[in-house]
Amino acid sequence: MNESDYSETASNYDSQVKEYDSYGHDVLFGMSYDYVKADEKLLDIGIGTGLSSIHFARAGLKIYGLDKSQEMLSACQSKSFTEELKRFDITCDKIPYKNKYFNHVICCGVFHFIGDLSDILTDARRVMREGGIFAFTTAPQETDAGYIEEPTDWEVSMFKHSPQYINDLLYENGLELIKEQRLLLKSADKTSYNMMFSVMITRCR
Repeated sequence: MNESDYSETASNYDSQVKEYDSYGHDVLFGMSYDYVKADEKLLDIGIGTGLSSIHFARAGLKIYGLDKSQEMLSACQSKSFTEELKRFDITCDKIPYKNKYFNHVICCGVFHFIGDLSDILTDARRVMREGGIFAFTTAPQETDAGYIEEPTDWEVSMFKHSPQYINDLLYENGLELIKEQRLLLKSADKTSYNMMFSVMITRCR
């Protein structure tokens, strides 16, 4: 997706999510709620317009956000609930915060655009404190391949990751899976529920 696509999408992203009945961000917050506390610091990787982390802000957490689209960051900034927002491409750079800076990290609706997640999970773990949670979504697939790339009705590629691949990365990075929920979401026709996603809540050991 190029910058002009982001500019057009950012202005109506929240309404598009409602049109598709896509509420993975609500599910991620609900599954995480028991593990977070007011005044803790949370990093939202790929914050977009803030649909996921605004729930945590309302629960009293201090929200920091990263996104590669300035248009998305501007839309998020207009909601006035974050401590800090930075333009950042997680596929290219290290997270611009020191070790153990955050209590928690979330990443909703991002990993299905990326194939190899090893460096990203390692860096997310680096900025987390022990006992915190890393909550994220993936598009699961049940083959022996670590991940596969598939076309979508939106004319963009989607990466699907095997449970074993994710579990291996969690183990390597000292992250323990404590909750997982599969969700069916609508495809481009806004009618057919044929896109499977997994919401995963992991804890930093």
